[in-house]
Amino acid sequence: MPQLTKNIFEELSENIKGDVYTDTVRRYLHSTDGSYFRVEPACVVYPQHVDDIVTAVKFASRYGLSVHSRGAGSGLCGSAVGNGIILDFAKYMNNLIELDTDAKTFTCQPGYRLGELEVAIKGKGLFFPPDPSSGEYATFGGMYGTNASGAHSVKYGNVADYVEDAEFVTTEGKVYTFSEILKTDLDKLDEPFKRLVKLYYDNNEKIENGYPDIRFNVSGYNLKSLINDNGRLFLGRLLGGSEGTLAVVTKLKFRLLEKPTHDSLVVAYFDNIINSAKAVQAILPLNPAGIEIMDKSLLGLAKDSDDKLREAIPDGYDNVCMIEFDGYSEEETLRLAEEAKTILADKKLSSEMHLAASADEKAKFWAIRKAAVPILYKLKSRKKILALIEDAAVPTDKLVDYFEGLYALLSEHGADFVIYGHIAKGLLHTRPMLYLKDPHDIELLKKLDDALFTLVNSLGGTVSGEHGDGRLRSCYIKKQYGDLYDVFLDVKSILDPERRLNPEIKTHHDEYQMTKYLRFGKDYRSRDMNDKLLVWQEGFATEAEKCHGCSKCTTVTTATRMCPVYKVTRDELSAPKAKANILRALISGAVDEKAIYEKSLQEVISHCVACGSCHIECPSNVNIPKLSMEAKSQYVKRFGAKFSDKIPTQLETMGRKLRKVTWAMEPFMRFKASRKLMEMASGISAEREFMPLERESFFELMKGHKSPESDTKVLFFSGCYAGYVRPSIGTSAVEVLEAAGIEVIVPEQHCCGLPHLSKGMRDGALKKIEQNLDEWGKMIDEVDHIVVTCTSCGLSLYNEWSYVKNDEIVQKVKDKLIHISSLLNGRRDKLNFETCDKKLAYHKSCHFKGMKDNDSSINLLKSIEGVELEDLASNCCGMAGSWGMKADNYDLSTKIGNPMTSKLNSSEAPTGVTDCPTCTIQMEHMSKKPIKHPIEVVAECLKK
Repeated sequence: MPQLTKNIFEELSENIKGDVYTDTVRRYLHSTDGSYFRVEPACVVYPQHVDDIVTAVKFASRYGLSVHSRGAGSGLCGSAVGNGIILDFAKYMNNLIELDTDAKTFTCQPGYRLGELEVAIKGKGLFFPPDPSSGEYATFGGMYGTNASGAHSVKYGNVADYVEDAEFVTTEGKVYTFSEILKTDLDKLDEPFKRLVKLYYDNNEKIENGYPDIRFNVSGYNLKSLINDNGRLFLGRLLGGSEGTLAVVTKLKFRLLEKPTHDSLVVAYFDNIINSAKAVQAILPLNPAGIEIMDKSLLGLAKDSDDKLREAIPDGYDNVCMIEFDGYSEEETLRLAEEAKTILADKKLSSEMHLAASADEKAKFWAIRKAAVPILYKLKSRKKILALIEDAAVPTDKLVDYFEGLYALLSEHGADFVIYGHIAKGLLHTRPMLYLKDPHDIELLKKLDDALFTLVNSLGGTVSGEHGDGRLRSCYIKKQYGDLYDVFLDVKSILDPERRLNPEIKTHHDEYQMTKYLRFGKDYRSRDMNDKLLVWQEGFATEAEKCHGCSKCTTVTTATRMCPVYKVTRDELSAPKAKANILRALISGAVDEKAIYEKSLQEVISHCVACGSCHIECPSNVNIPKLSMEAKSQYVKRFGAKFSDKIPTQLETMGRKLRKVTWAMEPFMRFKASRKLMEMASGISAEREFMPLERESFFELMKGHKSPESDTKVLFFSGCYAGYVRPSIGTSAVEVLEAAGIEVIVPEQHCCGLPHLSKGMRDGALKKIEQNLDEWGKMIDEVDHIVVTCTSCGLSLYNEWSYVKNDEIVQKVKDKLIHISSLLNGRRDKLNFETCDKKLAYHKSCHFKGMKDNDSSINLLKSIEGVELEDLASNCCGMAGSWGMKADNYDLSTKIGNPMTSKLNSSEAPTGVTDCPTCTIQMEHMSKKPIKHPIEVVAECLKK
């Protein structure tokens, strides 16, 4: 390979419209995916269209580089990482090109996600049947590349079964489509495809007899359907599941099906795994849509982690199977469910079964299945569940033998494990728990893999049922297929003669491949950051290493709130997992610790706006906001805070000393030219309306106010917004609390410190915390609750105070903290309301989602007669504290907020409602509707 220099990649950058990166940070961010491997690429390319890909492929050939296609980076077997050029389709090539509901087809680019499609076809009576568990964020390019399936594929098949057409680029840089090849007579095909046809006919007997007799198998190359019934070459199933080793797919067209209108669910508990296997054989003739299994280890963990799950899951069973039927007749789906129950009872396979017919019942049981696996990632143990032998599949009539052999081999090697998955397909996601910094457990990687292959092969199964071969299982393809493996080598030689496309996947036979290029390994060393500024109970390094790279944080629909910045940018650098990745690089020495002060790394960190959504929704519960706060604080400690970052931290100071000045400025600041001057001085966007402070603060209004004594006493923390910008929130809170028979104390108080901490000003945050604690003193012990109306202040007191100060008094504040709506809901019988004719549109702030009982404001408002409440239930508003105020962030801020504010604008409600001050600012800016705090509405509805 020629020596790679920066100038070489500048040549590539000058010749494509997309982005080209060779910096250390970008390369490290693309060195991992959802697997346990890490391979650093030479270059990362975000192509914008097919011409960019042609140029990149030709460039790679010229300079001897490999090419690796990448979607969401959620794959479990390491097929989206490599040491050459990464083609990341997620940023630009992520569009739905056409949706034809009449023809029941859609065409998309490879970076388009299944979750986005489900939104696009909602209410149209159509669905895309393959449903991998990562489907919300997995891309169609990635799903097609691995030929993914999912829980319902026993009835509906794999992704490649639905492909109608595709555009792809060959290793020579030529562009073809399946449809044009299909239209071409075999003798008129271009040379590579002629050779492919000849190879097929020359080896037809090997191809027909060389595959395991099993329906779900994505190992190797699928050559069985290469020539269709019309004698034409169809590449759809060959490229589907080829993991980017034969071509770069740039456009895809798929079929859709009519969506079933009814479904039923049988939840059956079993005393042993053998009975479950027998149950599958008995139920399969009924054509279930799916049968999912969870073993006792998983059930036990689910029960231990959640009180609701503990109540829903009975004791004493070895495993549970969820048996689903769907169709177009409610009567028929219920009949099938009852028949399944009868079969299991007659054969004495299960003694406890439930028919979940209603939507609520089904949701309850599916919640167990969905919640259980993320729980595994949250286990506080050095050993973690590992995707290693998780994709094996056997014929369903061999399930009993498979279970017996599987339990025996795992027991022999002393490996703890959990089992769940698609038992109806004979496919079980067996997850051993290993510690990949331990040489003993690293040795187990190969021992377990080898033992599993021997078992599965003896039963006529496959090591790769739906996740792909990747770096994890490619070494077993030769053993699984024997002579047919040579045909696979010929396929690779014909379509990728220079072995440029993902060369270490599929036809790269290295029996120790699964033990190489480990993200963690025997030589991995980590150390906690020197002179940490925040409090880390389990260590900074431990927190950074918790991220396993699943890519759920790259969801772009409203299925999750995270990550508001990534949803707009689609840039790996913006993803929450990028923060964990780059900080792990620091603590492991892969990147010098001094890099934390460099611009490129700080750019990664600055894309965290501390909304907290990823911490709430992350399956591994990684505290990305806190990691980012530490990194920002380290930077500020060395270089000091920027002037533009200091301004938002001064609201309290301005409220105390400069209120009259802001009113004097207000007429002048109505003009954009004036605000532009302010932008130049402060960094605050001139697009933002000037926000004068009230002449009389909430604290001044409360002077001399004596709350009636009561058995229930609270300390009310108003926050700076209710204190100085909109005192009516504070006065409304006091009025309603007193109406509920609560004694209210409004002590001297200071900023909660969150504006400081989110900008890396840890010392400033600590000062504010200590000022508040000093002012409150023994009062904290004397009150029943500390009440907040501002959700950002509430989250700060609940979470962030403990990041900076770790002592008993901070824990007391957390224990006594409550949002005002939650408190009032508990005393609803004390409140008397007029009939209140109000139509409202409610937005729940990101920070509220991080607090307990975060539906309390919705529930309180709905309890008032006459109030009609629309829950906007959408994305982040985009303001993110003061982040959206800055001119540098204004465009991105409004793009983030647009989905929510568009719903607000189209709502019939004349008034918006939210608990968050900065959400209020953004909503008023982007909608022009009046925005109120829920407590203001509640106060208006009180009987006077």
